[in-house]
Amino acid sequence: MTVNRKLPLPDNPEWSELVREYPTASFEQLDIWAKQYGYSNRHHFVGGMKKQGIHRTITYGERIERVKKSNNNAPLVITTPKEFKTMAVINDTQNPFQDERALALVEKFLFELQPDYLFYNGDTNDFYQISKFDKDPARIKDLQSDVDNTKAMFRRHRKGLPNTRTILIDGNHEDRWQMFLWTKAPELSSLTCLTVDALFSLEEYGNAHVAYESGVKINGIFLITHGDFTSIHSSYTAKRMFEKHGGCGICAHSHRGGSFFKRDRFGIWGWWEGFCLCSLYPDWIKNPNWVQGFSLIHFRGKRFWMEQIPIVDHAFIYGGRIYE
Repeated sequence: MTVNRKLPLPDNPEWSELVREYPTASFEQLDIWAKQYGYSNRHHFVGGMKKQGIHRTITYGERIERVKKSNNNAPLVITTPKEFKTMAVINDTQNPFQDERALALVEKFLFELQPDYLFYNGDTNDFYQISKFDKDPARIKDLQSDVDNTKAMFRRHRKGLPNTRTILIDGNHEDRWQMFLWTKAPELSSLTCLTVDALFSLEEYGNAHVAYESGVKINGIFLITHGDFTSIHSSYTAKRMFEKHGGCGICAHSHRGGSFFKRDRFGIWGWWEGFCLCSLYPDWIKNPNWVQGFSLIHFRGKRFWMEQIPIVDHAFIYGGRIYE
């Protein structure tokens, strides 16, 4: 085997440590190694490791490009090894209308937990200024500030979760941006500087990006997607998502928690609604039937365990401990 002269020699302990840590290392760590070993960027370093037969556990780039080029809403596919992997799902923060206290509680918990994955399951940013609803004129020019607010959240999470793989799944609010460009400014819609990736500097913060309604399929059995249904009662949305997609999964969009189960001749299936982390007192709707919270999913191969964690009056209980 010919070893790239920029990398440690195979009989060097440094090489053994690199090979052990490389497959699941964070983007931030890849950047550090790229600089350490003389590569111009992370992608060239990854290419150098591939030449030595060392591969990443998940190659986001190829799979995300496949999703983006697909015309049938094909999901991003993630396959985890047989050991336990914990995935956290948050959604509907709708920055800058997030509930700061609720979000801070979740962040504190996640920074302690250090999950393997964190999914932003849609409506991370509100895009208030380009909505079709009546708007407060005082907020019309705040779009850049709102985008910066969301980027600040991504920055906190990358710092506090250095080894967590983070994936942004578009919701209908992110889709607002694409629809606005197509209908109001089609001449600008092809500019790469105006994509969601560019607006939120997703690559800088190590966030993979999945288009609206494509979703992420875990181990061939579980779908994470924002969703496009909102039913009036808790769990009704989960039932409709099961009827549409089948299998198991979690959706957002309803701003409530809930679960739906079904047993048939082929097995037991479950769908869940993933709460929200936005303010419960918005000025565009009175007394909404919303519930704050987040979810954890623990995978071991094709087996999984779901934990839904509601936040009530800015407090929740997990593992016998009160977070407030």
